[in-house]
Order: sequence, then structure tokens, then C-alpha cells
Amino acid sequence: MRKNKFLIFCLLLLLILNSCGFQLRKPLDLDYQSYAITGDSSGLSKLIHRQLSFTDIKEKKDGSADLIIEIMSNNFEKRILSLAGNGQVGEFELVQTIEYRLKSSGKWSEPRRLEAIREYTYDPTLYNAAAAEEIYLKDSMIEQLSRSLITEINNIGK
Repeated sequence: MRKNKFLIFCLLLLLILNSCGFQLRKPLDLDYQSYAITGDSSGLSKLIHRQLSFTDIKEKKDGSADLIIEIMSNNFEKRILSLAGNGQVGEFELVQTIEYRLKSSGKWSEPRRLEAIREYTYDPTLYNAAAAEEIYLKDSMIEQLSRSLITEINNIGK
């Protein structure tokens, strides 16, 4: 009896997931044999390398790759978003911006820009927690930008 209930539950769960359009993420379908990343050696380029390592595309460092990703700028900015009544900072806004261009089929694309924005509440009495949160938010912004850049590469020519 329990086995039947469990089986019915699993079938219902599969039907619900299937009916809502849930699909596993498919691997990248890129039509390039090799790639190169120039102009940046930060965590952003390391994440792009890692994401492209799951494909069959090989890295070339000499600039003769089918796809060249040139990171023209990678800027981080921390702004004061609000002040408390006593003049202390209440919230910060973190902005990570990259400007890049792509070279495929021998042609450079126009420069493109991606931006990630995060906000967080700042309490000077919890300095260590705020610093740890800022590091976490910076890492999540870089990860978002690398995924967005890979998505744009995947959508070129489609």
C-alpha cells in the first residue's frame, strides 16, 4: 500500500514538473573550435574559462582563436545609497560593469556593456558581517556577468 502511494506521489510530481515547462539546462551549443580571452585576468575571465571548459571548445592564447572575447573594461563602484538620521551610511549600492567586444568570423562586434547592481544595508556595529556580505555580493555580481556574457555569445547568429 505504501509503495503504491509513493509511486503515485512520484508520478504526480513528474506530471506537475512536466506541465509547468521545467527542463534541465542544456549544454552550450557554440559553433566555435577555439576561444581566447584578452584584456582581463580577474575572476571574471576565470569564470568564463570555467564555463567554456564544459564545452568542446579549446582555449588558444595566441589570438588565432575562432572566438576572441576582449574585455575592454571591468569596473567596480561602491556608492552610498542612503544615510541614516545621524549622518551615518545606511545602505550601499554596488555596481559591477564590464565592457567587451567579440571577434568571430574575422569581424569585431560593436562594444557591448553589461552591468550588475546589488544593494545592501550597512550597520557600522556589524562591520565584519557587512564586509563578508559585500564580498559575497561582489562574487555573485561577477558570476551573473559571466553567465550573461556566455548567454550573449550563445545567442550570436541565432
